[in-house]
Amino acid sequence: MPNRTANQSFQPTTFLERGASVSFTTPVLAGARVRPADRFGLELIVPNPSGGRGEYILPWTGLRSICRPTVHDVQLTEQIAGLRGVTPASIRNATRHVASQGLAGRAAISAASSALAEEEESRVYTNFELLLRLVQQAELPGTSTIRPEDERPAALEQRARRVITQIAPQLRQDNEMIGVALEGLATLFNPVGVGARATRARLPHALASLKLMRKEMLDFPLDLDDQVPGLVQMVVATANMTVECVDVTLGQARALADNLLDLLGAWRTDPAGVSRQLTRTDWLMDGWERICRLWSRSEKIAARRDALDEIGAMLPIIPREAGEWVGFHIEIEAPRRTHRLVTGHEDWRTGHHVQDMIARNEALLAGC
Repeated sequence: MPNRTANQSFQPTTFLERGASVSFTTPVLAGARVRPADRFGLELIVPNPSGGRGEYILPWTGLRSICRPTVHDVQLTEQIAGLRGVTPASIRNATRHVASQGLAGRAAISAASSALAEEEESRVYTNFELLLRLVQQAELPGTSTIRPEDERPAALEQRARRVITQIAPQLRQDNEMIGVALEGLATLFNPVGVGARATRARLPHALASLKLMRKEMLDFPLDLDDQVPGLVQMVVATANMTVECVDVTLGQARALADNLLDLLGAWRTDPAGVSRQLTRTDWLMDGWERICRLWSRSEKIAARRDALDEIGAMLPIIPREAGEWVGFHIEIEAPRRTHRLVTGHEDWRTGHHVQDMIARNEALLAGC
């Protein structure tokens, strides 16, 4: 059995130390994250299975030492083990790949396929939006009597190619390199959202769901039992800080598209730095989409009471690094979980049968 470390006060400084959330279907793995190990390989971070404070930190290959994982989760761990880097995007892509194999049900297959198609359509639009902005910002005056935003797509692409030829010497790159850079930037801007369709992008949409959940949670009856007020306060406080940070990082990311010449220059000299800045919101929102789905599908009060316990275990910790991003102090304590006695084949948080919880988690993967 691999060594397991019980960390009683898991307060990561950086998002990479916190790790990226993994959408496992095994109930005891709710809220689990993956991060690079200190020396090599990956580590799995799992909220204390007993329901107490702290997390278990164990080698990525040690999944079976704490639970009996589903086939989906076994395949997902193998897929993630082959990744070159740990980011929310890379874990999301690995999850879609495994879901597309049918290991989480038919609905998850359809959801993975739809998500990939929607993402590609959105990426094409984002790339076109960047070309439009490049023409608006860098085209020589008097080149055309037609405003770039009124131009036909094919004609705008021709104008963009001329602008790229014009700026290539200044950027010390050839046309092909600039085109590749714009495609790479479009991939990074895609979840952030730019242009007329910005609110439809994945991260703004997820932020709207988080704000709705926060509003509904504030209206939740606090007198159900003694645990509810503390749970609601903990979730709402973390949601408030997340929303505040995301509002800043979304604005920062979108502002980069307001000066594409400078951005293309920065991409040439430090693409990793540009990528880190454009993915800050993804790290901040990592884990919240699953939480919001769990809350939204739990419509009755009793179901939402159970969901509160689960959310308490899954709640993303906000590392102090976020304060460096947004320019104000971050002070959110790691979640405090509660204990509960259960019988065999029950999930400790809700008392529901484990097989029912697995089916529910598969539905969450499918966005149901």
